[in-house]
Amino acid sequence: MSASRTGPKENVLVVDDEPQILIAITDLLEDEFQVWTANDGPSALELLKEHEMAVILSDQRMPGMSGAEFLGQARVLSDATRVLVTGYSDLDALVSAVNLGQIHAYLSKPWNPLELRVVVRTAADRWRLDRTLQQERTLMLALMNNIPDAVFIKDLQLKFSRVNQPQARLTGLADPSDLVGQRLSELLESDHARTVEAEERAILDQGVGQLDRLESVTDQDGNALWYSVTKVPIRQGDEVVGLAGIARDVTARKQAEDYLRRAHDELQQAVEERTRWLQKEISRRAQAEEQAQAAREAAEAASRAKTIFLANMSHELRTPLNAIIGFSELANSIMGKADMDRYGGFLDNISESAHHLLRVISDILDVSRVEVGKVILRESVVDVAEAVRAAMRLVSHVVSNKRQSLTFSPQDGLPLIRADERLMKQIVLNLLSNAAKFTPESGNIRVAANLVDGCVTVEVEDDGVGIAAEDIAMVLQPFGQAENAISPKHEGTGLGLPLAKGFMELHGGSLTLESRVGEGTKVMLTFPASCVVTE
Repeated sequence: MSASRTGPKENVLVVDDEPQILIAITDLLEDEFQVWTANDGPSALELLKEHEMAVILSDQRMPGMSGAEFLGQARVLSDATRVLVTGYSDLDALVSAVNLGQIHAYLSKPWNPLELRVVVRTAADRWRLDRTLQQERTLMLALMNNIPDAVFIKDLQLKFSRVNQPQARLTGLADPSDLVGQRLSELLESDHARTVEAEERAILDQGVGQLDRLESVTDQDGNALWYSVTKVPIRQGDEVVGLAGIARDVTARKQAEDYLRRAHDELQQAVEERTRWLQKEISRRAQAEEQAQAAREAAEAASRAKTIFLANMSHELRTPLNAIIGFSELANSIMGKADMDRYGGFLDNISESAHHLLRVISDILDVSRVEVGKVILRESVVDVAEAVRAAMRLVSHVVSNKRQSLTFSPQDGLPLIRADERLMKQIVLNLLSNAAKFTPESGNIRVAANLVDGCVTVEVEDDGVGIAAEDIAMVLQPFGQAENAISPKHEGTGLGLPLAKGFMELHGGSLTLESRVGEGTKVMLTFPASCVVTE
């Protein structure tokens, strides 16, 4: 067995026990068809089980199974057009095959190439036509059997030629076949039936259809059913050859329309009552909104007053604090050794306390400036790794005193960013100071910087006391500090995280915090892709 596969061609099966005949026919047909060959009936039947054929061309005289016998069995497996090749001595077998419906055509030996090609082409055309007709019949049957509407087709004598089950039920019959060949007036002897046929006769004569006509039908129980009926003439070219109709049950729609009409007045009344209630409700809500707006304005005014007060207080306190710091440093520089031994510790306490208070005041002033939008970014090209290392140097003494581990892992090739370098260092310093403060002795603090999805991120992670989930929102607010059994309240104002968050938002970035009590805290800074410097 062999096949020539040169494109999407229709399949032709050639069966003959002489190899030279198979080769000759293949050479003759392979330009137009996909040619499959078999040297006996059983082999050809196996091919039919695996492939769809358009034409089967079989010799009559073959050992074991004759061509007529093979084509008779092939009819069960395939809808291909069957052609029998015979000699004059096989006339009886040919007549028998034709009578039994085993073949569609035959070719007499000896055949010539032109005749054979014409026969195969004609057989292929027949196969295509049969396929198309079968598909049309299948589609028509599926439409008729599955559509819920009543569908019928009538001939020029107004006799039913096709009817589906809903149409049969509408006529009062159980089986659609009982209507075929009958006229409506023969089935229903009534004035209504004769009126319907008169209207249908006018459609056939005038060639003009009737579209979506609403008709009432009374069922056996006396209930009124409503149908939307459409009837159109069937044309073959310019000639009217029949009538097609479809009736759709719209009883539910008609009942719904009646219900809507009955309910209209009640609905209108309800709408009017609802409108009056809404007018009162709108008036009440407008008054409530005015009161809420006044409360919001009062709260905003109080917030602004608080911010202005804090800023003014910070300025007022910084002047005497600077004087205290200056005089303590002056006293420290002019004292002799004996006085230093006696009073040096007091001067150090004064200076340290004054510096601490000055830092608190500076943080309060920064929070106030962020809230009123007076912080101006002085952007420059910043090396993220260098900024982080600078902040790490500033907390190194605290980390060393608590014997903590502080590591930094920057990603290779980390790009530069555009940012306010001073604010960025302050952000990282605040995070590192918090990590060192809330991490016990011999704890670990890890810093990482990476490029993630086009954004530069800085992570500060510790294994300190952690923050409860319900307290995370609070610690991101000014003066907010979490307190629990593991982590009693520490010194400080609670401004470090809110300041860092505010400074990140000024850069168009974000600060996110993840923490678990007893396990530690991780803070991630994300600088958006718009801050990244591209070469």
